[in-house]
Amino acid sequence: MELSPLRQLRLGRLPKMVSWYDPRLLARIGVRTIISSVFGQYADQRLIQAVTDPCDDAVLCGRYDYSDLSSPDPDKRIAADGDGAVWVDYVADVGDGFESTYAMAYLLAQDSLEVRQAGRLRHGEILIMGGDQCYPQATREEYKKRLGTPFNWAFSVPAPDRKLFAIPGNHDWYDGLAAFDSLFCSSRDRSAKGNVIGGWRCQQHRSYWAIKLPHKWWMWGADIQFSKYLDSSQVSYFEMVASQMGPEDNLIICLAEPSWLLADFAGEDEEENFFKITTIARQREVRICAVIAGDWHHYAHYFAHELGIHFITSGGGGAFLHPTHVLKNAISVRWPERTDEAQDHAPDTTGARPGEGWKAKQYDIHLKRNTKAAEGVVEQAVQDVQDALTPFQSAPLSPRRRRQPLKPQAPKCFPEKSKSYLLSLGNVLFPFYNPGFAVGVGLLYWLVTWEFQTLVTRHGISGGKIDTLGLEGGSTFREVLAFMPLYLVQAMIASISLVVMLGGLYATLVWYVDAVEYPGPRRYLTKFFVGSGHFLSHLTAMFTLSLLVVMLNNWMTPPIERALDAVYEARKDQTPMVKEVIEESLKPLQQKRDKDSSQEGKRQRPVREIVGFMSYPTLMIGLGALIGGSLWGLYWVLTGVFARMHAGESFAALRIKNYKNFLRIKVEKDKLTIYPLAVDKVPGADHWMNAPRGKANPMPNNPKLIAVTPIDVRLIENPIEIPKEEVIYE
Repeated sequence: MELSPLRQLRLGRLPKMVSWYDPRLLARIGVRTIISSVFGQYADQRLIQAVTDPCDDAVLCGRYDYSDLSSPDPDKRIAADGDGAVWVDYVADVGDGFESTYAMAYLLAQDSLEVRQAGRLRHGEILIMGGDQCYPQATREEYKKRLGTPFNWAFSVPAPDRKLFAIPGNHDWYDGLAAFDSLFCSSRDRSAKGNVIGGWRCQQHRSYWAIKLPHKWWMWGADIQFSKYLDSSQVSYFEMVASQMGPEDNLIICLAEPSWLLADFAGEDEEENFFKITTIARQREVRICAVIAGDWHHYAHYFAHELGIHFITSGGGGAFLHPTHVLKNAISVRWPERTDEAQDHAPDTTGARPGEGWKAKQYDIHLKRNTKAAEGVVEQAVQDVQDALTPFQSAPLSPRRRRQPLKPQAPKCFPEKSKSYLLSLGNVLFPFYNPGFAVGVGLLYWLVTWEFQTLVTRHGISGGKIDTLGLEGGSTFREVLAFMPLYLVQAMIASISLVVMLGGLYATLVWYVDAVEYPGPRRYLTKFFVGSGHFLSHLTAMFTLSLLVVMLNNWMTPPIERALDAVYEARKDQTPMVKEVIEESLKPLQQKRDKDSSQEGKRQRPVREIVGFMSYPTLMIGLGALIGGSLWGLYWVLTGVFARMHAGESFAALRIKNYKNFLRIKVEKDKLTIYPLAVDKVPGADHWMNAPRGKANPMPNNPKLIAVTPIDVRLIENPIEIPKEEVIYE
């Protein structure tokens, strides 16, 4: 018998947030990444899409024309609200854990939402998924479990009438885009109308598209593959669409990654995709109003005052949270401008390819109004502290003030930087969040120190001080620890294998340092000093633990020896069979101990060796996982707080399901308004109930799970209003 949806949720039968630091998953993703990168270079799915989608230019450009609200063709018509406005929803980075993905699908499916500070907002007639629709790998099975199930359960209607468009992210590309193409681009099959996901029907024919909305508003969705380049077919498509546009048209561009942030944060060249797609529009003098992207699982709104363009990252559709405290309050973006030689050319620049006659000019973009770029880490920290104090400087929000606008100076990111700082501290508990990876660190601790202890016994390193650590009349822990660097050097001289182990660990930790933000020689110096500090902390931890475990073994050995001696002495009182078993088992140990103790200078204890052989690996792996894993998390905390390093991987380890966000866009004749919506807390299993059986569902979207109490949705910042500019022809 099939379990009810609520029962499946409470029994843990539905997908959990992806455990990114499970060693098995890391291995699979590594293999997939290598294969998909090669496949993407030599068998680009986008070119195959263009070949299998033959049609004339007029059909190609007019496929997604929804500008006529009274069109007789239902596939070309979208409904407007009572004021004639059209609504569009944007969500990105869905398909991780069921709870977070279902909560977002549940909100998107409703006819309208009551939003704090904004009132009731109508649903979007078009839903845009902005990349990474499935984690960790976009296979057909994962799409079904992590995307299809939550969206189908949240919005189950017999005749889906809302429209769905998606662009692929890097996770959608891990199988060469095959599963994405099959799910979202099935309209390319002439006999099909497009797959249905919940109450939305997929409309697109390729992994990129251009949507024409009423009142000369446009939305473009580009497929940038692995944040690299636009293929020639895609470039031709957008050039063809742009040829129908002009200065009176207003454009919003959707990308799978915030290229403007990658260029500043990771040192990547954004011009491969960002410069090209914006240049195509700029050649026709189209007004680009905003650029929206996902991939970073938080909300961030930068604004270019000189350009009048909004740069919005909104990747809170269900995946784990990314930090915001690593964001600078002001960065630079390279924007295409016409060169002096091309100023006299006509706007269409006939025959020119994107980039020809154009150059990149740097503009400052700001995370909040009237904020100057921080000159250093200290000034940036001061600005962040001021941001953190902002909520405490205003009175609590009373019911009468729920509709009042937010402060214009509020930082335009979600969650707030102060909250992000606090959340990052959770990485100190890394071993508890990621036990598999922590055990791997413990295994490394054991292998390195086991080799060292073997050399200590074989070559008499430390003059027997380590072997007698903690024994009566032996050496003390403080005495041995002070000379450990010398003993380690002696062991490395005696064994090339130990040198290889430690050298490999050092090289790995130095290479791992995320110092791409630092240019030139500073990058290598940063890698050297930070990586060396990380290595020394692990080196200190593993060999300190090794001494503690040896001392613990020495403490455990005497009582075990006395117990075995008592058993051996009492063998005469046992039955013949038991006596024989005791002698066969313990007599060799007694003989070896007597022989070793009779030799001058020998202090070998066979029981101690057996105890050490059995307990040392267990204790070193367990304690190494706990201490070494905590050091790994502490490294992330410190480098993230003070140097903006390892932002993504540190929060991936935490797997935070809360702090979700999406955009609701209102298109009117004279303006476009973007409402950035936030959900601070995703409801857990105890906050849902099954839809009533045998009765009408109380909600029009017919969800299978209904929230016990309404999910609190609020504005992140004031609605972003983009007025339509009048074009005056001279």
